[in-house]
Amino acid sequence: MMAAKHRRGEEERPAKNKKNASSHKDNTSSKTHKQEEDKRPSMVVVLVCALCMGVVHSAHVATMFENDRHFSHLSNLEREMTFRTEMGLYYSYYKSIVSADSFLLGLNRLIHNNLTEFPDVINTLQRFNLYPEVVLGGTYRIFNAVTTWLGVEMRECWQVSRGRGLSPVVSCEGLGDPVYWYLAGVWLSAGLTAALLFLHGTLLSGDLMGGFLTTICFFFNHGEATRVQWTPPLRESFGFPWSVALNVAVTQVLRAPRPVWTQPLLVGTLSLIYLLCWQFAQFTTVAVLGIVYALYAVGMVPALPMLLVLLGTSYGFLNNVVLQFGNSLLVSSPLAGCLLGVLLLYLFLEPIFQHLPFPTNTLAQLSFLFVSCAACKIELSRIFGVEDDAHILNILRGKFTNYSDFHTLLYTCSPEFDLLPQETIQRLNETLLLPVVGLVILAVLDHTLGRVHCNMLRRLEEDGETPPGVWSGVDPGVLFNIILLVFYGVMAGLIMRLKLFLTPQLCVVASLLACKKYWRLIERREVHVAVLAVLVSGMCVRGLRNISEQHSIQGEYSNPELEELVEWVQTETHQDAVFAGPMSTMANVLLSTQRPIVNHPHYEHAGLRERTKKVYSIFSRRSAQNVYETLLSMRVNYVVLEESWCMRKSRPGCGMADIWDVEEPQNRHKPSLCPRLFHRNAAPFHRVFANDVFVVLQVPSRYVEIPPPRYHSA
Repeated sequence: MMAAKHRRGEEERPAKNKKNASSHKDNTSSKTHKQEEDKRPSMVVVLVCALCMGVVHSAHVATMFENDRHFSHLSNLEREMTFRTEMGLYYSYYKSIVSADSFLLGLNRLIHNNLTEFPDVINTLQRFNLYPEVVLGGTYRIFNAVTTWLGVEMRECWQVSRGRGLSPVVSCEGLGDPVYWYLAGVWLSAGLTAALLFLHGTLLSGDLMGGFLTTICFFFNHGEATRVQWTPPLRESFGFPWSVALNVAVTQVLRAPRPVWTQPLLVGTLSLIYLLCWQFAQFTTVAVLGIVYALYAVGMVPALPMLLVLLGTSYGFLNNVVLQFGNSLLVSSPLAGCLLGVLLLYLFLEPIFQHLPFPTNTLAQLSFLFVSCAACKIELSRIFGVEDDAHILNILRGKFTNYSDFHTLLYTCSPEFDLLPQETIQRLNETLLLPVVGLVILAVLDHTLGRVHCNMLRRLEEDGETPPGVWSGVDPGVLFNIILLVFYGVMAGLIMRLKLFLTPQLCVVASLLACKKYWRLIERREVHVAVLAVLVSGMCVRGLRNISEQHSIQGEYSNPELEELVEWVQTETHQDAVFAGPMSTMANVLLSTQRPIVNHPHYEHAGLRERTKKVYSIFSRRSAQNVYETLLSMRVNYVVLEESWCMRKSRPGCGMADIWDVEEPQNRHKPSLCPRLFHRNAAPFHRVFANDVFVVLQVPSRYVEIPPPRYHSA
């Protein structure tokens, strides 16, 4: 008995020592983690550096914008004319708020607007993402009132001689001028983008060098990362920084050892601002939510962080629905379907899947996640009777098949919606960004697989102890950003315009070159810094040339034909005359003349797409009488023709007549109507204005009733 007891005591001693060893290992790990935290840069230093990056980028884009157009020496009309297509549409609402007798009256004009889709009265705050214009318009009115009360002049004006037979114009510059206040808001947003990218790179890599590396890559690949310097009023100019901010917040939530209540509030607030600024935000937010749930499904992320992200996103989504007056595109969006799908899966079906063996349970969860999100989205669209986003599926369908229709071709014939060109990949290679990110992804995969392999071996060895998780030691924040990069890559590959997500995310992932744990072969920090310095030197060869080429773009905006058209509309047509024509030109007519229009460039609405199709019948091969009847039924007084829309094509199959041939193949043998109306007989229309680029046709009206009086003027 004593011998047996003695032997059991000998058996217990190694177990006790094993426990002590494990405790010692945990203490060592805790000390190592603490040492790593001590090595992290001070948050004050990080924020100061981020602020500096933001200021530099803001000045960078403002300088390029001025160099491209000589904007400071343009008249107010010329400045408005530079905002073509959607830019002019959005800026017109800012102008409405600024020019109104009061802010509330201006806001009322946006909520009850009968100029944008005459004769319908629409709520533009519901239909479009106009809160940036509301904020900038409101703050400008406050700024102007304060400076006027103080007697401080905040703008400087002078007369500019334009030459070439054009009359002199008065040009003003300074924050006291409405357009400069608006642009200051755009440049501030651009500065915020650079600051957040620096912050993201620093936090992701845990090193200040990572932030600098991200910013350097961003500047070296600036032409592939943003177009804010060329198209300031677009929604992406205001929305993209909040996309980066949301990614930063979600990354930190996934990494946090102890989640706190402020995290869902932060995620929700950032989601709300992002969704308010840009209609496309819903799609990338779906990706963020889906990736977080996928990481949870494979066991890499606990339930609580996933629920915090879900709660925060739901908070932002619901508040956005309220602030956008129940926007139909949003309530039936993939984001709404995804939120419902994830909630349904977590509350009701996950307990069932947990009884399945690994990895069957994980695959079942991920498969059902996709199916449930799609089913919820389809059902929401059916319930609310919404078809506003049907064109998106048709665009994707057209990418993989021979499918085409009128609306799809209007998108896919535009270069921005083409596949990612080979030139973009080549330029990213020349700055070494793609090779660097490829190396980083390999290093992260090697580290991740190594940790998983090690953890699985420990689970086999430590039968008597609580085995470590398979994903122990793997950074979920890093994997989240790499999976998000893959998603952005797929988006950009299908639609070139979306490379503005891909390139900045490549820069963020490149910051992991500064993360020591992925480069164990480099033991000394001095050697690590030297390697990064050599790498950046290699990037400079092409990167500095890219910056120089952007700054060397010098131009001066001049469009006398459009100016002549706008001045004719202002002086020769009634204030209530209704116009139709190419979407880009209609935006300028609305902005500069405040005349009612029946179609505009914001194409994400089923009713507007059908309106535009009716107007564009003037570019088809139909009879002039048929088109006349169509325009008459829309109560159009004047239709504008543009020479490039009548005669030219960007590429084979993309002329307006070619697009109509797809829609109406039975008319292929007939001549195109637009060239005849532009150059020859305009009957049954009356040609009332013409220059080298534009022709205006009057639509003789049978209506005797006068359109209802408009509630605001130019």
